[in-house]
Amino acid sequence: MRPIEITIDPIIAQIGPIQLGWHGIFSMVALLAGVWVGLWRAKQLGIDTDTMVSGLGWVIAGAVVGARLFHVLDHLPYYAQHPLEIVAVWQGGIAVYGGFIGGVLTGAIAAWKLGLPVWRCLDSAAPAMLVGQAIGRIGCFINGDAWGAPTGCPCGVVYWHEHALIPPDLLGVPTHPYPLYEIGGVAVLLALLWLLRGRDARPGTMFLAMTVGYGLIRFGFSFVRQETVIVFGLQEAQVIALATAVLALGIFAARVALGSRQRAPVSP
Repeated sequence: MRPIEITIDPIIAQIGPIQLGWHGIFSMVALLAGVWVGLWRAKQLGIDTDTMVSGLGWVIAGAVVGARLFHVLDHLPYYAQHPLEIVAVWQGGIAVYGGFIGGVLTGAIAAWKLGLPVWRCLDSAAPAMLVGQAIGRIGCFINGDAWGAPTGCPCGVVYWHEHALIPPDLLGVPTHPYPLYEIGGVAVLLALLWLLRGRDARPGTMFLAMTVGYGLIRFGFSFVRQETVIVFGLQEAQVIALATAVLALGIFAARVALGSRQRAPVSP
């Protein structure tokens, strides 16, 4: 088995500084698919989707700003030298957890402002985020902007095109196909959540389970990525993955304990 070879140009067309790339196309497809899945799930959960649609613009804006901001912070030395590229989202370069945090915060605020059930809205967003993530990673795979560490495994991927966003010293070098690993992990998580739907009817359970599950996926697979280590040998995404997973577990445990207390019989 030979490594996968990526010779395709990530840039489809360019007019001046504006580029149309495969990353941008798959990001748009991921957004549209995520919105469709989210609204479909919201209908199943009895949420007023007409009202929900009115707040989608804020959610999308929050996710995009958060995703770009976290990416820039993760590659601050580069963007400090190229500040004009900070807003060049079309060239690729977004951080998943930035989009997650930005989207969840703006989504929760928007749902609260619109009088929608916040936890139910987050439950409807859980499968939507996973579907969007899996599709978006296809663009990352073509782009080379979520590269893995060098590997001797036959399942590696080799980038050859000069426009690939992988570091120049890794062009022509077999690396772990991190985007494919994550797509596989997300697909398994999505299937598990779908099989377990309805087992716990409390609003928010699906969202919290998704947060923990994706945190484990990101933490584990990031060991084969080549990103800046920030503390205790961990990358930024791994630290955030641990923090969000622990927070979600804590919230879930607190809600279970509170529910048990409320159902406990009162002593005469």
